[in-house]
Amino acid sequence: MMTTFRYAFSGMVLGLMSLTASGQQLLPNPGFSDGNVAPIGWTLQGSGEWLDRGVLQVAGDGQNSSAWRCSLDLEPGALYRFQCVARREGSGGGCMITGPEFANRDQQPSEVWRSYGHVFQTPSHAAKTAVRLGQWHMSGKVQFQSAALRPVLPVHTQVGEWIFGAGESIRKGLYCFQTRFTHEGSNYHRTLHHATAGFNSNRWSFGRNQEVVYRFALPEHAFQAGKVRFGVCYHHAGRILLEASRNGADWQSVAERAEPGTTEATIPDTLLPAEQIYVRFRTPEESCAVQVDHVEFTAQVDDTTLDAMGRTVFAEVFEPSGRLLVEKMICESSVGAAPKGLHISARHPGDGDLAATGRVVVKGADGSVDSLPPVSLKLAGGEVTDIYVPLPAMSAGENQLELTLEAGESSPLVLRTIVEVPDYYRADYGAVVAEAGPASVWWCRADHKVPRQRALPNQKAKGAELSAARNDYEAVQLVVRAGEKPLVGLTAAVGPLTGPGGTVIEAANVELSQVYYHFVETPTDRTGVRDWWPDALPPLDKPVDVPAGRNQPIWVLVHVPEGVTAGDYVGTVTLKAEGFLVEVPIGLHVWDFTLPKENHLATAFGLSLGTIAQYHRLKTDDDRRRVWEKYLALMSRSRLSPYDPAPMDPIRVRLMPDADPPRAELDFDAFDREFARVTEKYHFTNYRLPMHGMGGGTFHDRTDPSIGPYAAGSPQYEATFASYAGQLREHLEQKGWLDMMYVYWFDEPDPKDYEFVANGMKRLKRYAPGLARMLTEQPEDNVLAGTVDIWCPVSHNYDAGEAEKCRARGERFWWYVCCGPKAPYCTLFIDHPATELRVWHWQTWQRDIVGALVWQANYWTSGAAYPDGHQNPYEDPMGWVSGYSTPKGTKRPWGNGDGRFLYPPLTAATPEIAGEGPVLDSPVSSIRLEMLREGVEDYEMLYLLRSLLERHGESLADEARARYLALLEVPPSITAEMTTFTTDPEPIHTRRTEIAGAIERLLQPVGRENRN
Repeated sequence: MMTTFRYAFSGMVLGLMSLTASGQQLLPNPGFSDGNVAPIGWTLQGSGEWLDRGVLQVAGDGQNSSAWRCSLDLEPGALYRFQCVARREGSGGGCMITGPEFANRDQQPSEVWRSYGHVFQTPSHAAKTAVRLGQWHMSGKVQFQSAALRPVLPVHTQVGEWIFGAGESIRKGLYCFQTRFTHEGSNYHRTLHHATAGFNSNRWSFGRNQEVVYRFALPEHAFQAGKVRFGVCYHHAGRILLEASRNGADWQSVAERAEPGTTEATIPDTLLPAEQIYVRFRTPEESCAVQVDHVEFTAQVDDTTLDAMGRTVFAEVFEPSGRLLVEKMICESSVGAAPKGLHISARHPGDGDLAATGRVVVKGADGSVDSLPPVSLKLAGGEVTDIYVPLPAMSAGENQLELTLEAGESSPLVLRTIVEVPDYYRADYGAVVAEAGPASVWWCRADHKVPRQRALPNQKAKGAELSAARNDYEAVQLVVRAGEKPLVGLTAAVGPLTGPGGTVIEAANVELSQVYYHFVETPTDRTGVRDWWPDALPPLDKPVDVPAGRNQPIWVLVHVPEGVTAGDYVGTVTLKAEGFLVEVPIGLHVWDFTLPKENHLATAFGLSLGTIAQYHRLKTDDDRRRVWEKYLALMSRSRLSPYDPAPMDPIRVRLMPDADPPRAELDFDAFDREFARVTEKYHFTNYRLPMHGMGGGTFHDRTDPSIGPYAAGSPQYEATFASYAGQLREHLEQKGWLDMMYVYWFDEPDPKDYEFVANGMKRLKRYAPGLARMLTEQPEDNVLAGTVDIWCPVSHNYDAGEAEKCRARGERFWWYVCCGPKAPYCTLFIDHPATELRVWHWQTWQRDIVGALVWQANYWTSGAAYPDGHQNPYEDPMGWVSGYSTPKGTKRPWGNGDGRFLYPPLTAATPEIAGEGPVLDSPVSSIRLEMLREGVEDYEMLYLLRSLLERHGESLADEARARYLALLEVPPSITAEMTTFTTDPEPIHTRRTEIAGAIERLLQPVGRENRN
């Protein structure tokens, strides 16, 4: 049966399309077997087996690929959702491959059963294909079950009369479309008109004589000028042509590309103005292998008032009878909030009247189930009937919505979809503390990112509250929300906090900052949304204005000095503006213990003095030292160690391979003075020791080891390097610094680099035993085994089984995050929940990992993306790719905020307009930097509790000891596994309070054995 629908949801309108056999499962059940030999309809290529109870398994050795395949015919140009449940056993490296061959998606499977899936559009020609469940270059096993393939309908956003989908937006008169191949729809976007090219994970894959056509249109609004930007991420042969047209038939050549990189081209004036523009990418009839991972179309329009972003979700419809049709559904909602109600337009296509009943059930992301009262309606034959159904409040996450329309004895029409409320728009936190005429004030924990437009909380409170140990930092947010008119000239001031017996924490220990908002134009991944996101925390040292109906959080950071009395303290923050005055009480509980000054979690964060000097316009050594000191102070407060805290005072090395005998001369004087000073003052715990002559590199390219003209292996090289490395080791050991040092000389090697890296590691061990050798790679059974002291895999590649083998050899584990992993992992991006970086350190403790690394803390600009100037990190939050042979002018996103936790002062945000003289102001912290520190402080509390139990555990009663030991375990409410963790800070604060109570009791010297 062929049925035609028009449907809309969440302000989202569905275009006309046909759906055959609505909602039917198109894949055979993997669990059904004939003769217990293999599941019917599935064949295995490579290594694997069929396990009983419906599990398909594939195996890999790190070098091969294998997959289960199921052949089937799909409708050309149609949309389908593929879904499966999968897990890995001991797998590392490589990827899991899922979906049809022409629209595959590579995945990193979890250790527990999880659902994986994506939507795809079939090619416009015949779509005979095979669905695959397999692995590529993984080590271990991957298991699959419950594979499903069903037709779906796209649901886009309606803004006024305009219809937008994922990747589309309009702001300040500029229409923009950017492909988001990582979204659920994969290759599909509302603007996709026609495609014959293949698709893999996040990129179009063009072969000979293939094409992809997009159509852009804004009815009654003409495009005045337009540009197309596209990125070629892989090129093996041939070229890709870019063409444009007004009608999809008369094409004009615009540009072509025959190498990796980005091309930007202008739509020809002869096609403009136009209400629609077609853009075509094609390969000619010759041998071609080209992949395109980014397409962007921007155009000026004649309406500058709209500011909107499109979204796309997908719905499955079960409609067996045909007596009822959904003409349209619109979900009433406001920007940044959960949907409020459904506007449904239904039609009875037959003759006469039809009585029907409509019901809506919402299964909330929080586990709640809301069944709305049924709605009775009468549908006249051939006419459209409109219904409005209010929806219950929806929590952040995936809410399942099911609409059922029943008429008589016929089978009901059922529509099922997912209403995903981004975590950023959750509204279940905070409490109002004052409502004073032109503005209201509410407070929330620091672990929330507050949207500018979020409504006031329902809860009320007398003031803000926080708890901390001595030598601890803790923050809260006071959120000022302007009313119907802007709030002009907002300032804040804080007084001292008064505690037990008149003890005072002076106001100098409380820092007030403005929470700065950055406009995220391109979300990093499916967690992010296009909106204003808070991150930077510049000082609130001058009045700020708050637009009408908007929030302005103020960050209140309290430092609890050592030596203060434990107990409860009270202070006040005074907020003033024109016609506005509010005093907000701040309550602080100080626990009766002190956090150590020096971390037990190793940290290693890149910090570029060169970038600081560029942005601050520093010319003299005195100015560089003065400003660098301020950056060290902020890093120290954040409990993070920079790679090199003494870059202006290195160990002076003179290598003399032609001397007799060949040797090295080292001058440690300046380094010793400065390194001793900064480690004593700032309590840094680690130092990335440079090693001359080692060579190095990355998976992209590398440099062979050499000293002067002499390569490794030559007598001159070996003697010189031995002299150099030996002196280093001996001196550092004498100073007591050897345990702080690590050599990080090669980054993220590929298998092709393993032999090279192993040889370098062996050289270090031979000439400088005891000097830690660190490698950013996951361990496997290969030539690297036994050559590394500190393994540092990217977080999602950490393998517990392999890690235990390494620990048995005395090796340690750090890990890192950077441009990956992305959602659903804890990671570092601006457009992710604030809790993620804090939870990352709970995951660190949970896995007995002892170090955390991030490649850069002040990556403010990209030489590729901004070849003729400097990026303003406040105005452009994206971390753009640089290096790795990225051509100048190319903008490839790593992720919003990647490599950036510190900001230059606002006065130095753009060096080109900062003025002639140096900018000597202090650096600016960020919400993410504060969360990193909070996570380290949590780690230190766990470490302190464990240390106390090791000292006093035997004196405790069995029940008490067991209870305290249980507190060292990370509860599932904080993080159950790598991709299952809280975005609500309350479980963290609850556990933190429990740990603090245990520490206080264990520190009591009398009757410890009876403490419970």
